[in-house]
Amino acid sequence: MIIPFFVSLIAWFFQAFTGFGAGIFIVGLLSLIYEPKTVVVSSTVANLIGNFFVFLSLRNKAKPNFKLLIPLILGSFFGIIAGTKVLVEITSELLKILIGVFISFLGLYDFLVQREKLKLRFKANFLNGLFMGFLGGIFAGLVGIGGPPPVVYLNQVCKSVNVFKITLSFYFSFNVITRMLSYLLLGEKNYWSFELILSTSLATPLGVFAGLYFSKLFTEKRIKEFISLSVFILGIFLIFEQFGNFLSEH
Repeated sequence: MIIPFFVSLIAWFFQAFTGFGAGIFIVGLLSLIYEPKTVVVSSTVANLIGNFFVFLSLRNKAKPNFKLLIPLILGSFFGIIAGTKVLVEITSELLKILIGVFISFLGLYDFLVQREKLKLRFKANFLNGLFMGFLGGIFAGLVGIGGPPPVVYLNQVCKSVNVFKITLSFYFSFNVITRMLSYLLLGEKNYWSFELILSTSLATPLGVFAGLYFSKLFTEKRIKEFISLSVFILGIFLIFEQFGNFLSEH
């Protein structure tokens, strides 16, 4: 139980600081030790708890922007369906490498916008939200990582980091609840691990509180820049991970 506890602690420290990334850390690291499907299913409990504590901690400082949230959720719903369908028909690792390249460029683009090196930035409207949600849904269906497009969009249109984080917590909560319901309806009972659920859930609130406290030490501008760099690094990681898989299979 010690390893899952510390992995979840670090993962939720990172997400509380940046607004995203806990699921990637938890699944990526714990899948090296535990059965991947067990990690994916069982970690949904900690993810839901983590997003709840983010909301609980920020509720007096910011309110979620539902005008931005609704088109993101709608787009994500249809994007996940489309991405899952493509995944069934196309299993090429090369496609996933291209997604990694796109995510890295998306992060780099956002970093340049945050540093005011680029003036071309997203505007807050229904169509942009729908598109970025749909794009995130496709990525979630293909590679299980749907956060970067909504993260970049909200990072640019939300002036306050706290509004950015609390809006994202609602967006991720919707995705997690949808996944949990699908797992329960599909009868995936064998993949629910009490040990993983307990250890990751106990660590999650501690990680959230530590990450939010640590973020107070930085200006909002620096945090926004770090968010965009995190998206960039995630894309690079995905490229190398999938490129390694591609070479091993060929």
